[in-house]
Amino acid sequence: MCYAAGLMHLTFLITFACFKLYMMVLINVFSVLIYVVSGTYTMRHNIEGHAIGWIIVFFTEIMLHAVLVTAIQGTEVFFFLYPLMAFPLYGYYLFVYCGRDTFIKSAVAFGMITFFSLMITLAMVENVGTLYSITNMHVLSHSEIIVLRSINITFTLVMVVAFVLMFYLEVSSLLDKLKSTNEKLNYTATHDSLTGLNNRHSLWGFFDELEKSGERYCIVMGDLDDFKKINDTYGHDCGDVVLKSVAAIIIENTNDDEMACRWGGEEMLIIMRGTREDCYARISVIKSEISSLGITSDGMPVRVTMTFGFADSEEKSAALASRRIDESVADSSSPIKSPHHFGIDLLISMVDKRLYIGKRSGKNVIVCTMD
Repeated sequence: MCYAAGLMHLTFLITFACFKLYMMVLINVFSVLIYVVSGTYTMRHNIEGHAIGWIIVFFTEIMLHAVLVTAIQGTEVFFFLYPLMAFPLYGYYLFVYCGRDTFIKSAVAFGMITFFSLMITLAMVENVGTLYSITNMHVLSHSEIIVLRSINITFTLVMVVAFVLMFYLEVSSLLDKLKSTNEKLNYTATHDSLTGLNNRHSLWGFFDELEKSGERYCIVMGDLDDFKKINDTYGHDCGDVVLKSVAAIIIENTNDDEMACRWGGEEMLIIMRGTREDCYARISVIKSEISSLGITSDGMPVRVTMTFGFADSEEKSAALASRRIDESVADSSSPIKSPHHFGIDLLISMVDKRLYIGKRSGKNVIVCTMD
């Protein structure tokens, strides 16, 4: 930004030299030096601790340049526009680098100084005349005025476009950061930190969407066999490795539109879309891959297996028919908030019971019935 301002003033310097306006050439030599020095400094140093000082320097230079050139040459060349065009820039840097109190106080002070300085300068030029006209120095011709006016209009337009783009990019960046933060917070709120599986908070919303779709699905409850023994024998670090490895297999074998949830401890709930036969085949693959994990601890193999309770959505109707839905239960503080939630809760209870039937019958099995 400093180098761009220095280039702009170098353009003024060359133009004034061509028009033999040597007093304004000197003014712009001073301005070019300020921006070259400030640009070099700010590229090499952290300016946050001295930001207000630099902003005051830039504000002072822009105001003095506009007031002096307007007093010398008049209003026809439009130099009085620059303090107005630069005001959003002051506000931007004050907001980014300074505190709220400094921002408010400085913005008010800059605004008042800009207003009164321009009003006094314009009034003096209109009532007394320009310095060149008073001293009978070189006065710009009509064509020279047109050239300077065109340059100033061009620079003003470029500044406005640059500020709009800068604000747009800044707001877009902030919105992207906000979106990313919200996604991370949402992920943290809906996923288990250790395994990466979903947690219970996201479960009922998923069931709502699944029920609306009318698709057939299966619910599977899996529980690691002898997990307490693994923790006691090999330590909790090894237990964490087992949990993460099993979760990775489950995630790999479930689709993006399905749900894998850490139900609690070493229990995991899986909701798959599809027929009973298809889902059973996929759970069989998961069971086989878990049994083949090959985890070791201090050179000792760790045997990992999982027992599953299995049910498909077609069983929900039969389960509901066999039990009368008590409205007082649906309206209680239970997480079940709609009638179909009650049926799903029955399915979850069903697979949980089948899971423990499998535990009692030898483990590392998939149980699909209550028999």
